Amino acid sequence: MNERIAALTRPPKHHFYGYYGMNAWSPDGTRHLALQTEFDDHRPTARDVAEVGLVDAARGAFQPVGRTRAFNLQQGSMLHWIHVAGRAECTYNDWTGEALVTRAVDPQTFAVRTLQGAIAAVSPLAPQAIGLNFRRMFQCRPVVGYAVEPPASPDPPFPEDDGLYLMDLVTGEARLFLSLAEVVARSPQVQGEPGPAWLNHVYYNPSGNRIIFMCRVNRPPAWRHSLWSVGLDGSDLRLLLDYDQRTSHFTWIDDTRILCSTTVLGRGIQFVRLEDVPGGGAIVPEGEGLLPSDGHACFSPDGQWLACDAFHDGPNGERLAELMLYRPADRRKEVLARVEHPARYVGDIRCDLHPRWHPDGRWVTFDSVHEGTRQIYRADVSDLVG
Repeated sequence: MNERIAALTRPPKHHFYGYYGMNAWSPDGTRHLALQTEFDDHRPTARDVAEVGLVDAARGAFQPVGRTRAFNLQQGSMLHWIHVAGRAECTYNDWTGEALVTRAVDPQTFAVRTLQGAIAAVSPLAPQAIGLNFRRMFQCRPVVGYAVEPPASPDPPFPEDDGLYLMDLVTGEARLFLSLAEVVARSPQVQGEPGPAWLNHVYYNPSGNRIIFMCRVNRPPAWRHSLWSVGLDGSDLRLLLDYDQRTSHFTWIDDTRILCSTTVLGRGIQFVRLEDVPGGGAIVPEGEGLLPSDGHACFSPDGQWLACDAFHDGPNGERLAELMLYRPADRRKEVLARVEHPARYVGDIRCDLHPRWHPDGRWVTFDSVHEGTRQIYRADVSDLVG
């Protein structure tokens, strides 16, 4: 570790945010959303509960605002900040015993609203969000789903009544606008597969008028991956990377360009820039020799710097984690931290760093287990990006 890095949270309880590229900070920039648990040694079960709360950046104090059974160690409970009718609310996904919902909490009064569906991504401009069925996701890939009560009968492999939901954050209503069946119908490569298919990793573009998402189809012993974009009314569905490629992590560069780790260039998995345009566009490498082959990457608020994590296997089963910044304009790379994760943190209980930017660009926060418990840390990057 180094002088840049400071712990935001402290043991004995475990604290984590769980994902990358999202804003965890309150509007005044002083409190960070987090989950708190008594455990981090197993994938959450239907009986496990996490406390949802706000961490004071100055004091490290955790202030609970709710409890949820709809969470996992890799993506948390998809915690967000939303702005409705001139006020800010923090949100988390929850399970009522019958349905997945979103709880929206006023951090001043602690009043709670309940919205239909579970948020996956929040629009950068409009009071709306994209919802996903994390209950179905648990049946398809448990590590990123919610271990709530299973459905009475198995879900169909390519359902017409499940997929992406448009959530109105004002009224709390949600409606399906793109079904899994529609996506698979546009996918001749997998129509003969037994499935199931599921959607994940949803991101709005900066203007909030298109989203990208991943569709995966189970084909034992592996999966088939694809990357798509679509308008918010379900129109203009585009297949950007087909099922012949391995696609992993991605983020928008601007309204038409995407940074993605993929095998599309035939050189193994690597980061590339590709275009979201009708008929496809140029695909070129990004950060060759500097960026890892894959990782959780997200741009700074001004779009100049990329924060990314990377992992390497240590000689005794430990996981060596690296947090870096990369500036595409001049290919400058700065390593912020190198830490060692104990060997027990593998598989479903691994701890990816999942970097996230402070809205003013001066900090990057990340989750880590290098001190023996799962905690949130802050990297001061103000001297680099200022």
